[in-house]
Amino acid sequence: MTHYSMVFNTLSGSRRSLRIINPNPNLPVETISAAVDKMIANDIFDPAKSGLDSLNRMELTTISTTAIL
Repeated sequence: MTHYSMVFNTLSGSRRSLRIINPNPNLPVETISAAVDKMIANDIFDPAKSGLDSLNRMELTTISTTAIL
């Protein structure tokens, strides 16, 4: 399984997180950056809990398993 883990800073100083499962890992960084900018501009989380300020971190994680028995 592959997923992006994204952590955003909020205007109130807290953090909000999001996981995107099975993303396209071949997207150019510029395309991903533009999408993140749109998420922040359109405040994808509940604005009553504070608006988004910036991206704190974003990681692409791939988990693989090997059956032994």
